[in-house]
Amino acid sequence: MAECYNLPQDCNNLAIQQLPGLILPPGSLKRSSKTHQFLPLKQIFNKDDNQDSPAPNKPLMLTIPLAGKYCGSYRGWLILEDRKEEAFTNKINKDMLVLNPVSGEKFELPDVSTLPPYGTDGVPSWYPRSCSIEKVVLSCCPNPSESNSCLVLAIYNYGQIAYCKLGNREWRSIGFGHSSIDHEGYLDAVYCHDRFYVLHVTKKLFVCNFDGSDLCINELINSVPRTRNSSFKTFEHLYLVEAQGELLIVVRRKDGGDQPALTSQFLLYKLDSDSYYRDKHEKVIDYDWDKHQVRSLGDYALFLGPTHMQPFTLPESEASSLKGNCIYYTDQSVNAKGCKNKQIRYDAGVYNLETACFEQFPTTSSTQKMHMIWITPHGIV
Repeated sequence: MAECYNLPQDCNNLAIQQLPGLILPPGSLKRSSKTHQFLPLKQIFNKDDNQDSPAPNKPLMLTIPLAGKYCGSYRGWLILEDRKEEAFTNKINKDMLVLNPVSGEKFELPDVSTLPPYGTDGVPSWYPRSCSIEKVVLSCCPNPSESNSCLVLAIYNYGQIAYCKLGNREWRSIGFGHSSIDHEGYLDAVYCHDRFYVLHVTKKLFVCNFDGSDLCINELINSVPRTRNSSFKTFEHLYLVEAQGELLIVVRRKDGGDQPALTSQFLLYKLDSDSYYRDKHEKVIDYDWDKHQVRSLGDYALFLGPTHMQPFTLPESEASSLKGNCIYYTDQSVNAKGCKNKQIRYDAGVYNLETACFEQFPTTSSTQKMHMIWITPHGIV
C-alpha cells in the first residue's frame, strides 16, 4: 500500500527543477539523522571557496520521516531498513520501505523475518534479529496504480537471494535449477529484458526466469570480463547495468599503492542479444567479452554509486549540466567514509570515455563523510 508524507511545496518543486543530483544520507551532516542534503549536479563544480557548500545556492535540505540503513536505490527511489527495538522485550523489528524522498510516496516491503533461510534441511541458517540486507533491486520505478508490477529482489546474509512483488506480505524463495548452484555468494543484480541477471562471487553470471509462477535461477555465462595485466595492487569492482535495453557489465579499476586507491579506469562490455533468450537450461560457455567491449555511450551519461545503488543512464538532453559519453561516479564502498587526513581525496568525479580523462569532484567536509546516491527526474512520481 502506498502512503505519502507532505514536504514543503517549494522544496519539492526546487528539487525536481535541479535534478539530477546527489543525496547525502543521514550522518553526512551535523543535523538530525532525518535530514538529507540534496546537491544538484550543476552545483558540484561551482564551488565557493569561502563556503562549505557549492555556490551560488546552498544545497537543498530534504527531511525524511525515518532514519534507517540504506539497502538500495533506483533513480529517485530509496530502499531503507528501519530498525525498531520493542520496549521491555528488546525484540528488534526491521521494517523495509521503498521511499521517494522528493514526492514523499512510500511502499512497504515484507518483513525481513519472512526471508527464506536456505538452511540445511530447512533449518534456518540465521535469525531475523541478525539478518543483514546487502542490496535490494527494483525492476522499475514503483507506480501507485500498478504497484504489483514492480518486482523486488533482495540480496542478504552473505549473498543469499529472494524476491517479492511490491505489495506482497512475504518474501519468496528462488528456485535453483541445479543442485550444484550455490545458494549464497551473489553480489549484484539488475533487471533487464523481463528477467533478473545476478552476478556471483565466482565471476559467473546467472539469470532468473519465471517458470510458471516461480522465479528460478540458472547459470548463463561461466566467466564475466577479466582485465589483463592486473597486479596485486589493482582492485576491480563490477557493476551490472541496464542501459537503453542492453545489459552492460562495467569494470571499475582502482590502482592501489601506498595511498588510498582512486579509480584509474572504466571498461564497459555488453551481452549480445542472442545470449538473452537462450533456453533456461543452456549455458553460455565461452563468451568473448573482448569482441563486445563498449567504447561509447553516445549522448548518454552513466551514473554509478555505492554498491547498493542501481546504476542508470540519462541522455544529455535531460539537463544542461549533463555531458554525454561520460560516467558520473561516487565511491562504490558503502563504508567509504572520509577520514581526518585532509590530503585523502574522496573517489568521485566524471570520466570521459572518449578522452579517457578524469575530472575529480571538489571535496567538501560534507562530501568526505559519507557515500552519495544519485537521483534523477525519472524516479519522481
